[in-house]
Amino acid sequence: MEKKNGILPVSLVTADEMRAYDTYTIQNIGIHTEVLMERAALALADECMLLLKDAHKKPREAKALCVCGTGNNGGDGLACARLLADRGVEVKVLLVGNKEKLSEAAAYEYRILQAYGVPVVSFGEDGFPAEEYSVIVDALFGTGLSRKITGDYKQVIETINDLPGKVVAADIPSGIDSDSGKIWGTAIMADRTVTFGFAKRGLYLYPGASYAGKVRTADIGITEKSFRTGEPGMYTLTGDGLSLFQNRRPDGNKGTFGKILIAAGSKNMAGAAVLCAKSAYRAGVGMVKLVIPECIRETVLMSLPEAMIFSYEKEDGLSEAEQEELKKSMDWADVLLAGPGLGEGEAARTLTELFLRNREKKLLLDADALNALSREEALYKLAAQRGGNLVLTPHMGELARLLHVPVSEVKEDELAATRKLQADIHAVIAGKSARTYVCDGSHKIFLNTAGNDRMATAGSGDVLSGMTGAMLAGGLSPYEAAVAGVYLHACAGDAAAKREMGMGLCATDLLRE
Repeated sequence: MEKKNGILPVSLVTADEMRAYDTYTIQNIGIHTEVLMERAALALADECMLLLKDAHKKPREAKALCVCGTGNNGGDGLACARLLADRGVEVKVLLVGNKEKLSEAAAYEYRILQAYGVPVVSFGEDGFPAEEYSVIVDALFGTGLSRKITGDYKQVIETINDLPGKVVAADIPSGIDSDSGKIWGTAIMADRTVTFGFAKRGLYLYPGASYAGKVRTADIGITEKSFRTGEPGMYTLTGDGLSLFQNRRPDGNKGTFGKILIAAGSKNMAGAAVLCAKSAYRAGVGMVKLVIPECIRETVLMSLPEAMIFSYEKEDGLSEAEQEELKKSMDWADVLLAGPGLGEGEAARTLTELFLRNREKKLLLDADALNALSREEALYKLAAQRGGNLVLTPHMGELARLLHVPVSEVKEDELAATRKLQADIHAVIAGKSARTYVCDGSHKIFLNTAGNDRMATAGSGDVLSGMTGAMLAGGLSPYEAAVAGVYLHACAGDAAAKREMGMGLCATDLLRE
């Protein structure tokens, strides 16, 4: 994937995808399994040496333990032990499982290791070698794990987690599901993970992300040429989100950068309208017009004198004259946005319906506009009829309400729930969580891995809506705008977390970035 404007797309692969790329590389390109294993082991050994350097330990002062299973992941660990011994580290191998069941490649590495004289102990026969290790290599299970860890393997993992030495995981921490990040009963708590070829989804999805430590993707010879078997279905972004603004026209004017009409705010939630509009301005939109109840007009104008205002008298509904006047503002706008802080009154329902019926304009629905969809089937059907120029940004609670299922069911598989809503309503969905998914049914799924837990604060979603709306107004497609908005929002949160003290952030902190 090519780097653009300082932002690098990174493929995130499933176990099946990685297996196909591995097989293609061996069978079609002609790189032998042993060559791939050697390069994987080199990357592991390099990471171990970096950890020793960080600990100010010379190789001959260090002890390493390579804990190996009987599959190819164990083979990576066996080869790593040999390479560490070559570099002067006192290394020992703990083999967990029956030596007679070593995979062909692992058995090959085992024979070489014996010739080198590196000591190998069997957990089944000798137990865990109780020594103090500077670094421990976890090579028990790779990406193929699909069962709960019990018995000797469980005991070994729990022992490793109790030891003081730094842990380097080979490809993925043992016990983590490569596709979902779920834990198969117990899992290695790694300080570093060296993943091979391409990044695995489970390293970036919680709870797996909490176990992976610092992740490095090592090139072992499996390249994008192997994508001929099918490209990865998911990706993330790395790099400076602010570089998204590098392509702004230097000769542009307020009309060039788009006009957005935002229906937001209510008697007790004036701040939502302000946050949403301010974030749209900060993200580069040229003009903002707010649709708000008259009761909060003065409050909003005091905080946001730049915005134009369309106000309606009563929160229990808009008059026919107000609706007709509002349609003129909708014609003026390039993008429509509804939901932040609208409340649950009749006005929220009416505004949501009016915006949905205007099919010519790109539309973003958030918060209370989504709640209106979940309460009324007719509005939901209107949304489904709009096609691809609609963006929905539900958090997991709103997503559950839209699907009419318990929140616990959504949290069990957030990706599946996001894809289910997308298939039902044919819109771009940004399913907001600790890891936000963006999907539209045709492009690859975007998984946002930027951001931090300090962003979990009231108003943060209003800021995201405004940013995404600005991206729509700037000419991006609904899918591109959702990806750009989510990523920019997360990068702003990371920048704010570095600058601001305390355990949390305010939504306004994001606007300063």
